[in-house]
Amino acid sequence: MTSVRVIGGGLSGCEAALQLADAGYQVELHEMRPTVQTPAHKTDGLAELVCSNSFKGLAFTSAHGLLKEEIARCGSKLLPLAFESRVPAGESLAIDRDVFSANVKAALEARPNIHLIRDEVKTLDPDQWTILATGPLTSESLAQDLFARVAAIGAANGSPDAKRLFFFDSIAPVVMADSLEEEFLFAKNRWDKGDAPDFLNVPLDKEQYFEFVDALVAADTVEAKPFEKGQLFEGCLPIEEMARRGRETLRYGPMRPIGLHDPRTDKRPFAVIQLRAENAQRSLYNLVGFQTRLKWGTQKDILTKIPGLRTAQFARLGAMHRNTFLDAPKVLEPTLRLRGTKIFCAGQITGAEGYTEALSTGLYAAAALHAAIEGRENFRWPQGTCLAALTEHLTSPNPDFQPMNFNFGLLPSNPVWKKKERKERQIEECQKAWEGFDPMGLKTAESVEAAST
Repeated sequence: MTSVRVIGGGLSGCEAALQLADAGYQVELHEMRPTVQTPAHKTDGLAELVCSNSFKGLAFTSAHGLLKEEIARCGSKLLPLAFESRVPAGESLAIDRDVFSANVKAALEARPNIHLIRDEVKTLDPDQWTILATGPLTSESLAQDLFARVAAIGAANGSPDAKRLFFFDSIAPVVMADSLEEEFLFAKNRWDKGDAPDFLNVPLDKEQYFEFVDALVAADTVEAKPFEKGQLFEGCLPIEEMARRGRETLRYGPMRPIGLHDPRTDKRPFAVIQLRAENAQRSLYNLVGFQTRLKWGTQKDILTKIPGLRTAQFARLGAMHRNTFLDAPKVLEPTLRLRGTKIFCAGQITGAEGYTEALSTGLYAAAALHAAIEGRENFRWPQGTCLAALTEHLTSPNPDFQPMNFNFGLLPSNPVWKKKERKERQIEECQKAWEGFDPMGLKTAESVEAAST
């Protein structure tokens, strides 16, 4: 039985480990926690989510919904486990972090050919079949070894400027449900979608909103070092950074009131703060889109001035952490293979930002490694699919490479398509492209609908 090493017990590493185990490989899965902790993780659980608990939308008309359907059809192992851990969140897939982690652990333990090793891998062996899925919080020792190899690979391939890259990501606060002032909240989904309300909403009038924005602009943040400034991820900006971009920015972003009429007044609030359940018991709620790098005392002071949150107790306060990623276009092959090695990369270290993207690249890297071992070096995901478009973005020449979520802008578009029909045609072509595709040869594909039931 061929042995394969998977480094990293996050979303992409666990997806890859399960794929390879079911394909008949002996898998060594290395996870450094709890021996070595990170600035963002809170537990030693596998596939722990450190930011939001949402995998985003499920509808085909959303980019993440389409990507989920694709990897479900192609046999994702973790996506069904996410549905088993689901908590109400309208048309999005939000999960109970602890239940999901426990489900993933149970799935790994059910495979006798997966050996979980709790240690810090400090060096890479370029001649050992490996999937590197250490994520954006790769340990410093391993990062130093990796980026020394990256520099050598870049120099050997005419890209001596291949470098270690990073950005800063932030986490939203979580509040205790029984500490909220219920009389100031209303339960409602945007546009009343769904059979029952999944969100709590804190309405703000014009005066309250602008007082909140002004407080954010004036607030103390955790000061970035000079070389760190300007390295925020645009897809997950801190609320105070959005507030500084204009007094109306938040009202058109995470605090937008569109589709949310307060049933007590039958009017739309000037702005809202939405709360999404963190667990099935609904004892914890996440402040949607409220990721922040404000100092902890400042967060409490500002948020507890808002009616509805004045008595709030915080299970977790917002924080910021540094995310490291590869200069992927210069050092990764289209299969996500580190040039000149037997190492395949997956997850956020490739620059694929997002939970669904982590699952997707874990599946992709496992399939590509499997194909390479079988001598199929020309392995590719079908053109026109979401994952082919995402990996093409990651590995195509780009002088200003930065992390990105999957989006419709990455999919091929025919110039003869009318603007109004473009997305619909992209979805149709995508579905045709993945139809019948079985990357691991396991015949385990099912739809998102089947995975969710």
